[in-house]
Amino acid sequence: MSGPLERLVGRGRATVPEVLEARAQRTPDAPFLRWEDRRWTYAEGLHEIRRFSGWAQASAPGDGAERRIASFLPNRAETMWTWLGSLASGAVYVPLNSTHRGEILEDMLRRSGADLLVTDLSGLESLPALDGTSVTTVLLVDDRAPTEPPRGVRVATWSEVEAAAPAPAAAMAPSDPAIVMYTSGTTGRSKAVLMSHNQLCRGAGAVTHSLQICPEDVIHAWLPLYHVAGQVDSVLCTVIGGGEVDLLPTFSRSRFWQQVAASGATIFVGFSNVLEILWAMPPSAADADCSLRVGMIGAVPPTLHRGFEERFGVRLCDVYGMTEAEPLALPEPGVEAPTGSCGRANPDFEVVVLDDADQVLPAGAVGEIAARPRVPDVMFIRYEDDEPATLDACRTLWFHTGDLGRIDEDGFVYFVDRRKHAIRRRGENVSSWELESIIARHPAVDECCAVGIPSPLGDDDVKLVIAPKAEQSVEPAELRTWCEGRMAKFMLPRYIDVVDALPRNAAGKLQKEELRVRSASTWDAEAQAVGR
Repeated sequence: MSGPLERLVGRGRATVPEVLEARAQRTPDAPFLRWEDRRWTYAEGLHEIRRFSGWAQASAPGDGAERRIASFLPNRAETMWTWLGSLASGAVYVPLNSTHRGEILEDMLRRSGADLLVTDLSGLESLPALDGTSVTTVLLVDDRAPTEPPRGVRVATWSEVEAAAPAPAAAMAPSDPAIVMYTSGTTGRSKAVLMSHNQLCRGAGAVTHSLQICPEDVIHAWLPLYHVAGQVDSVLCTVIGGGEVDLLPTFSRSRFWQQVAASGATIFVGFSNVLEILWAMPPSAADADCSLRVGMIGAVPPTLHRGFEERFGVRLCDVYGMTEAEPLALPEPGVEAPTGSCGRANPDFEVVVLDDADQVLPAGAVGEIAARPRVPDVMFIRYEDDEPATLDACRTLWFHTGDLGRIDEDGFVYFVDRRKHAIRRRGENVSSWELESIIARHPAVDECCAVGIPSPLGDDDVKLVIAPKAEQSVEPAELRTWCEGRMAKFMLPRYIDVVDALPRNAAGKLQKEELRVRSASTWDAEAQAVGR
């Protein structure tokens, strides 16, 4: 009889703890995780996960309600044990983007409903006041006590976890909620996407099958573990295939090839900007002499695809998906997808292109990409506390991605553009609505608008257009400094224009396209930095 590992690359169902325990039983001594100078086998990793689970279960409030555990952590080994241990304890895990600051972070933490928050000392010091949240315990992953502990909250240290008795996984079903992830709001507040265990496992199984991940593989895993790509497309797919995860804090241009050589990585993941950065490096005779065999990249630039493969000897696989449904399209083993396509639809989904009336368009026509599941529990459960957004996204029984694309006669899916006003910078989605909400609080700002401008490194650079209040002025450099500490670094505007009024049409609708053009008066933060 096949186990959960085989079922997940077939048509089966599973929970995340079931997958972890099956892998540890199958290959207990195989390498699982590498972090800096430490390595864990699958058996050792499962012990760490069970130990966190035991501590978490012992610290639970005990009221019988569904528990939430939030984290505010960058990539590190303890982040892995917190994520997987939280799921093993039966809790719903809420990973918060560790670069967020200010009111966005405060709002997400308050909405999480978590009684336990896991962070490090620097994270604790950058957190807003915990008043108004449900947090009763803060667990610090570094054993350093804060100089000023938050009032009314118990502060625990990782030594307590290390002393805890390991516990078996709590009882749960594949359909049970597992994760809440906050997506970037494109036209409004960030959405809290509730996902099931089976969605995570089935998505990872599809990636394992597509990339043919096996025990000999090592994945260069730098994507943040608070993103679905970090969890599904880096870690869980590798666990299913039996490979090793080389966990890194972030992408490093200067150390990328050194890191690949040190770990013997065979797979790397990322977005188009990673390819642009690596391609821009001076060519070397040793470019193709590396251990990498495949790169899984979102939105591979068609002009770069084949040239990159030839130069570095690496097969590139373009994939398409999102937090609500990951992946929706990906390459098939042994089938060469046309340049510019994301492969064919994941067999778990029916994927189509719709017109503005939600009618299915013929092959080759550009419209909104939409999908619906062919099997249960492979798509998000709902947007928490936002029934209107859930119903709107799933209107006419199709999940509307908000992205434009086309599907050719052979079923290959092509991403064309984002339909909504999202900005993607360095692999992160920036909510123009949230950014504008922060800028609007500046005392001299009357109106503002944030747009994306294509960057030479791929993705976008953030441009901010400001209309000051009457008889007041705004200096771009001063505004940029004001932004620091109020938002994540990836949200900080590179370009700033100060205008008398924002352009609008006769109906009063803001004309964002007019604002995407850089003029001679546009202030550039990077140019200022070079000039210093």
